[in-house]
Order: sequence, then C-alpha cells, then structure tokens
Amino acid sequence: MAFLSSKSLSDLQAKEEVILPFDENRVKSGAYELSLGSEVFRTDSKDRKKEILKDKKEQVVINPGQFALLLSEETVSVPKNKIAFISIKAGIKLRGLINVSGFHVDPGFKGKLLFSVYNAGSGQISLERGKPSFLIWFAELKEEDTKPYKGDHNEQDSILPRYIDDLTKEGSELASPNALLKKINENQIAIENRINIVDERKKLNEYLFKTIIGLLIVIGVKLLWDTGQHYKDYKEGYDKKATEVTTDSTNKLIQDELKTLKIQIEDLKKLKTEVVKPSTENKTQGDGKK
Repeated sequence: MAFLSSKSLSDLQAKEEVILPFDENRVKSGAYELSLGSEVFRTDSKDRKKEILKDKKEQVVINPGQFALLLSEETVSVPKNKIAFISIKAGIKLRGLINVSGFHVDPGFKGKLLFSVYNAGSGQISLERGKPSFLIWFAELKEEDTKPYKGDHNEQDSILPRYIDDLTKEGSELASPNALLKKINENQIAIENRINIVDERKKLNEYLFKTIIGLLIVIGVKLLWDTGQHYKDYKEGYDKKATEVTTDSTNKLIQDELKTLKIQIEDLKKLKTEVVKPSTENKTQGDGKK
C-alpha cells in the first residue's frame, strides 16, 4: 500500500472526481484539506438538535469537555482500489480537539464525512464553515476490493437523528462529559462522605477505647485502694482482736495467779492456826501442874 502524492491525488481527482467540490489550492503535502459543512451538533446544545450553519463563514463553538458531530462540506468518493485516511488539522488538534470517530474511509464509500470530535482542551474551540479543518489522504490498494463499503453511512449528506440519539442517550459512553463529571463528583462526594463516616467512627471508637481504658484504670485503682483499705481494716481488726485475746489471756492469767495466791494465803492461814493452837494448849497444861 502506497499513499498518493499531491500530483497523483490531483490526477485521481481529474479522472474520478473523488472530492466535490474540489479546490486545487487545497492539495498540500499529499493530502486534501476538507472544510466544515452546514450541519453540526453539540452535546451541550439546549434543545438537543443539530444546528444549521447557513452562512459560509458562520462559526460553531465547542466548549471544553463537550462532544460534537461535524459534517464535512465536501462529498468524498473512495474508489474500490483505494482507501482513505482522515484527521483533524494539526493547528486545531493542538488546541485540544480530538477525532474520536475513526481514522479511515473504506473502499467504495461515497458521501459527506461525519466527524465525531471531543474538546479535551481547557478553552473553547471555534470552527468556521467553509474553512479548512480536516485532512484526507488516499492510498493505493494492490488490487480492487471485492467487498466495498455498503453500510449505513453511504450517500451520507446530513447528520441523522439516530446519531444524535446515540451520542446523547442515557448511559451512553459518549454522553456529555459534564454529566460524566457530575457523576464523578457525586461519586467522589459519596466516597468522601463514607470516608468522613469511617473517620467519625474511628474517632468514636478511639474515644470509647480511651474511655474504657480510663474506666479500667479507675476501677483498677479503686480495687487496689479497696484491697489496701480492706487489708488495713483487716489488719487493724486482727491486731485489735489479737490485743483483746492477749488482754483476755493476761487477765485470765492474773485471775488464775490471784486465785492461786488466795489459796496459798488460805493455806498459810490454816497452817498458822494449827501452829498457834498447840502452843496454847501446852501453856494451859503447864499452868495446871503448878
């Protein structure tokens, strides 16, 4: 496969009219410069309908983060032994406009080209009807294609409603990025809320943990205090009881000693009586003998 040069492209045009309308001045570096046509659609349009650019120099503005459908001014006819490749001009691409609709045109295709583009830049991108905005190259196939294009885009000359529906329907991956961004923001907010809830629960758990630890410490100190106080009371009671027992024992011993002493005193008194009594009797007997 070989790409056609500028001269070969001009010769092909003269022979088969592959581009209509055609301007020889737009053949540059082996490519032809296509221009924006009369129909466009933007995903942020208020009425969700395509726009008609009636004036030749009327402009369309594609906002950042928005998709658009752009119809070419020219009708392209790709011979069965050729294949074409398309792109956006470099100056427009550098501003952030991206072609997301594909990059080739099949052998046998005939019709206006429909570009699906996305503004990935940070600013608005303005395009003017009739001004060169796209590029197309033609390449030679080794032989004529036996199964040329016969799809829905053949004889295409306008933006059909179904293409708009496909671009804007709910759940479409090509829906307005603002809507996608909104969903992303909503999901982010939901995630942040969940994170906040988790953080709050974490803080609550930490607070409860610290509170429980504090209570355990207080309870432990109280138990130690109560245990110490109980031991102190027990010891005081024990010492008191021991003192009482010792006192009772001492008193009992004293009582026993007193009792013993009383018995001994009584015994001594009895002994004394017995000793004194015989002496008296002897004295009496002596007095009788006289």
